[in-house]
Amino acid sequence: MLILIYVFAQVLLAAWAGRGAKSDADYLVAGRSLGPFAVAMSLFATWFASESLIATSSEVASDGLAGARTEPFAYAIGILAIALFFAHRLRSGGYITIADFLRARFGEGTELLAAGVIALSATTWSAAQLYAFATVIDTASALDFPAALAGATLLVVTYTLFGGLAGDVVTDILQGAIIVTAMLVLAFLMFDAHGGIAPALASVPPQAWSFAKPDESWMAWAELWLIPIAGTMVSQEALARTLGARSPEVARRGALAGAAIYLMVGLVPVSFGLFGPPLAPVLGVELANDETFLPSLAQALFPSWLHIVFTGALLSAILSSVDSALLAVSAVAAESGYRRFDPKASPRTMLRAARGATVIAAIIAALVAASGESLRNLVLDAGAIAAVLAVPIIMGLAGIGQGTRAALAAIIVEIAVLGMLDWVLGVEGAFLWMIASGLAVFAGVTRAERRAPSAVRAEAG
Repeated sequence: MLILIYVFAQVLLAAWAGRGAKSDADYLVAGRSLGPFAVAMSLFATWFASESLIATSSEVASDGLAGARTEPFAYAIGILAIALFFAHRLRSGGYITIADFLRARFGEGTELLAAGVIALSATTWSAAQLYAFATVIDTASALDFPAALAGATLLVVTYTLFGGLAGDVVTDILQGAIIVTAMLVLAFLMFDAHGGIAPALASVPPQAWSFAKPDESWMAWAELWLIPIAGTMVSQEALARTLGARSPEVARRGALAGAAIYLMVGLVPVSFGLFGPPLAPVLGVELANDETFLPSLAQALFPSWLHIVFTGALLSAILSSVDSALLAVSAVAAESGYRRFDPKASPRTMLRAARGATVIAAIIAALVAASGESLRNLVLDAGAIAAVLAVPIIMGLAGIGQGTRAALAAIIVEIAVLGMLDWVLGVEGAFLWMIASGLAVFAGVTRAERRAPSAVRAEAG
């Protein structure tokens, strides 16, 4: 009951913060009013999601530091890339979505295809967060998973509809503080159960300090790093925070601070995975090396009232991420979809279209979450899908590519390669082949488009 009260309070706070939304820009980019602290905390809270706590701690418990490469290290690098290469440039253009930028650079065909990619990636990300939300509710209550998933979806839809990005940012600041506080308390109790930091360090087996897995191929190693980095730096969910900044410089400074906060806080779940498993005999509990590891550790170390607070912190991490993903779908559905059918739509009409897209995206995400795929797999799938846009976005920002066909061709080929090699054949290194094929096609089409005018002039001469 206390957990439900906590979540209801978050919904009310988000609704209060987003109460002034009168247009799609108010709903999707908070009226471009965010300062550096709001950008940093919202970016951290958005990207520090359920898998940052649940999946990372369990993977480190199973594989040692090798399980921490994706989070926090690779994702932190992705946020840093946003700060260094994307935030200032995209905010200067006044865009609402990445698809807007691609339309301005490569035309409407590229925009529409990119919008579909963003929507698919964000919906998959939403499914991962709803899966985690339902798992936490299932563990902490008498509800079974299907009922918990239905309830989680209803709560998230309500939270997102009334809050928008403005409500999300306000609650992100509060939720970020709760997450950090709860994790620090759990870390203190964990080290106290060991008898101090020195005994905790001594309890970790030597092989757990390795960043490499035994017999890991270079392709698997490269994919593990590149998917989260590339998926993060072109993610609509993350970039929306910088697009909502009040100036390009604020966008850059906020993203830099967000990357630093993410990395520092992300090391705490890593410590749970390293120092938690040796406590199992001491605590007299079973700490399985799966996605129940962190909830089991918290339940063993916390008194009941503090365990409720920690469960609330887990839900905070999830709420901060899932509504961002739903807003990403809403943004491209409204700006690249509905606006094309009704170019003269009023701001109010666009706001209703964006909110309608939020509901539809949440229903689809819940159906995906019900499929039962693991949390980490859903997250990596979302990152790989988003990374399909990395080549055209980077080339567009660099001013490379003269016509409209290069980006469109690169995205189509990358989707085909990823779909066939990864999802159909399960070939190792599919992501690397996808990026390589996209670069090759973009370069080839660009070269052909440059030669075409010369050939026309030669014939005319």
